[in-house]
Amino acid sequence: MTEFEFQIENFMLYCTSKNLSRKTLASYEQSLKLFAAYLRDKFAITDPAHVQSGHIRQHIKYLRERGKYTVVVDQARKA
Repeated sequence: MTEFEFQIENFMLYCTSKNLSRKTLASYEQSLKLFAAYLRDKFAITDPAHVQSGHIRQHIKYLRERGKYTVVVDQARKA
C-alpha cells in the first residue's frame, strides 16, 4: 500500500465515522484517487508530504479546463 493509499483510506474511515452518505463517500474517494494519480503522472509525486499548494492550484485549473470544476472555489471564498 502506498502512502497516498494509506492516507486516503484513513480519511475515508474518518468520513465513515461522520456518517456521510455512501454517495458522498464514493465521490470523495474517487476524487482523491484521481488527484493522487494526477500528482503521480504529472509531477512524479508519490508521497503526500511532497504536495504543495501550487500542485493543488494546478489540479483545480486542470479540472476547470476539463469542465469538471465544482463550487470548491466559491466555498473557499465564503470562508
